[in-house]
Amino acid sequence: QSSILADIPSAAIVNSKLLDIYRSKMIPALCENGDDSNHGSTAVQDVHCLQTMATRIYYGLFVAESKFRSETEKATKLIKAKDRAGLMAFITKLDVEEKNIQRVILKARTFSQNIAAGEAGQLAPAPSAATTYKINPEFIGKAFKEWIMPLTKEVEVEYLLTRLESEPGGQKVLPVPPTLKPPPSSEEPQAKRSRKD
Repeated sequence: QSSILADIPSAAIVNSKLLDIYRSKMIPALCENGDDSNHGSTAVQDVHCLQTMATRIYYGLFVAESKFRSETEKATKLIKAKDRAGLMAFITKLDVEEKNIQRVILKARTFSQNIAAGEAGQLAPAPSAATTYKINPEFIGKAFKEWIMPLTKEVEVEYLLTRLESEPGGQKVLPVPPTLKPPPSSEEPQAKRSRKD
């Protein structure tokens, strides 16, 4: 079965950046200081969180391929010009991004609540003054906006920059030698052949 994606460049692998952000930005904001001695369980949850975020980020490869196929001519011009800023604008849909951020915040509000007793409006988009959370839902929106989405878009741009070098399925795109001429079109007259009866 052939791959949907073309070759993925090493520059589109952002695992080290994600790990650094997770350690230096996310964990300090989400966790209290101290040691609960549950190192094994903590490590398992760390890996789970990192894998979930990485999966979300690398879905950007399929998004980039889809955008390339839907607007191939426009994308090809930007790729040939090595226009990073142009490619970033090409893949960016600000209205969609804003909706995604709000959706993430709403989900965080819903699933991170401390449920002590049922409360009217507790699951509504607007936060209730009496509702408390295990984590700050607004921070989850911030993490999505400032780190996860930018890493996703970085992956998309790096993928697109090398998209013309191979085709899905791992086939390299070989340049045509300048000495080769294209075959004659079907409209050109063909040489007549004599037939022996």
